Amino acid sequence: KTAVEICRLPLRTPNFTGMPNLEYVNFYKCSNLEEVHHSMGYCRKLIRLSLSYCKSLKRFPCVNVESLESLSLGYCSSLEKFPEIHGRMKPEIQIHMLGSGIRELPSSYFQYQTHITDLHLSFMKNLVALPSSICRLKSLVSLNVWGCQKLESLPEVIGDLENLEELDARGTLISRPPSTIVRLNKLKILKFEKRDGVHFEFPPVVAEGLRSLVHLNLSDCNLIDGGLPEDIGSLSSLKELYLNGNNFEHLPRSIAQLGALRILHLRDCKRLTRLPELPPELNELHVDCHTAMKSIHDFVTKRKKLQCVIFESFDYEDDAHNDYIYNLFAHALFQNISSLRHDISASDSLSENVFTIVHPRKKIPSWFHHQGWDSSVSVNLPENWYIPDKFLGFAVCFNGSLIDTTAQLIPVCDDGMTCITQKLTLFNHSECDTELSGSLKRDTEFAIHFLLVPLVVLWDTFEANGKTPNDYGIIRLSFTGEMNKYGVRLLYKEEPEDETLLQMRLNNNEPTEHPLRKGIQQR
Repeated sequence: KTAVEICRLPLRTPNFTGMPNLEYVNFYKCSNLEEVHHSMGYCRKLIRLSLSYCKSLKRFPCVNVESLESLSLGYCSSLEKFPEIHGRMKPEIQIHMLGSGIRELPSSYFQYQTHITDLHLSFMKNLVALPSSICRLKSLVSLNVWGCQKLESLPEVIGDLENLEELDARGTLISRPPSTIVRLNKLKILKFEKRDGVHFEFPPVVAEGLRSLVHLNLSDCNLIDGGLPEDIGSLSSLKELYLNGNNFEHLPRSIAQLGALRILHLRDCKRLTRLPELPPELNELHVDCHTAMKSIHDFVTKRKKLQCVIFESFDYEDDAHNDYIYNLFAHALFQNISSLRHDISASDSLSENVFTIVHPRKKIPSWFHHQGWDSSVSVNLPENWYIPDKFLGFAVCFNGSLIDTTAQLIPVCDDGMTCITQKLTLFNHSECDTELSGSLKRDTEFAIHFLLVPLVVLWDTFEANGKTPNDYGIIRLSFTGEMNKYGVRLLYKEEPEDETLLQMRLNNNEPTEHPLRKGIQQR
């Protein structure tokens, strides 16, 4: 075998005319190399040629591909023209162009390489179009053009790629994908997340198409009302929908029909006036806090499987403001449960629903009067703490992983009265932990979880033997799992001071001080 491996070259390669048996050439990271000698086109036995990271390479006239199995042009950022091809390509040839400056792809490459399953063209900064011959690649499973910042369109017959499962077109100038894209019924992952200034429109009708689509990313696409198909609800397999940073005021009503949807991202949608009716199986919602506050009643009353509400727009440096937001969320969440008092009486399901927010400070909101680090907490209940038709239960907040909690009411006097004990298994919380998206899994250590222990779930009339809740003076909560911090608060219906503050928040009239926290400290 004959090989040439040079790490430091002058501006051009040597003349290869006297090397007819050359098989391997490695010019990897030859940062000064500007030109490959045209005699490279006569090397018929060449098997592997690597020019990756030759960032100064500008001229590469031709290459003989009769024996070539691998050609690496990755990150040749100054190379704008693909070399002229001599000979017929072998079916097994692999050409790597990731991050190169090539403007136009050779049609002949796709004409003979019908076996290709993965085509990675990411970060080709000068690529303006894809040849229609790409659509002859009937075995293609993955097409990646992420970061091709001048790419304006996809081939009109993109729908002919009948086996395509993943299309990543993030960071391109594509504004209107061809209508044939909906024929890609094996497509599972579709990403069009954009750069600033690109206005995007999805094909207006998707019914009967994209039947296998699981993941759709249209974040930062400058979508306005009408930019999403009205029949988006027909995407029956869709589990993850990313719509961050768009400009719509309303979302299509058919989103409620996305029966498989588990994760929805709506962060930084500043013009969104209100959330639509959400899909029944939605588990995780990423949203700005002001939008969440407006829809928190629906979170509680209509979507019992929604446990993870992720706020990502905190001011990391402003602890006072963050505590204010925490307090607002906690108060709004638990107060809205009051509208379900009759449902609570009939079912203990709410006690097993956990709502989650994520923030690096991971502080227990000061709204929770009783806080600590132990695996259990005992709270002395004030005299006449139970007010009929007003007391809702015990609001609990924790950081960490909780499997179940045991709640125990202990009598005021030791006159033979027995404790009332109930164990609540948080099966939904465990399910939530296992189904979180990748980004949230990385942030679980920063998660703060909220749950309610309703009195009607804990109170056992038979065990009470004629006593009232006010005959019990201590509530003890024991936690099983990996708890780091906890907070507990007695929850009553209609707390006027907090309701007023919540209304200010809904009207986007935030006070310059944080009276909620101040009010809590004064109690």
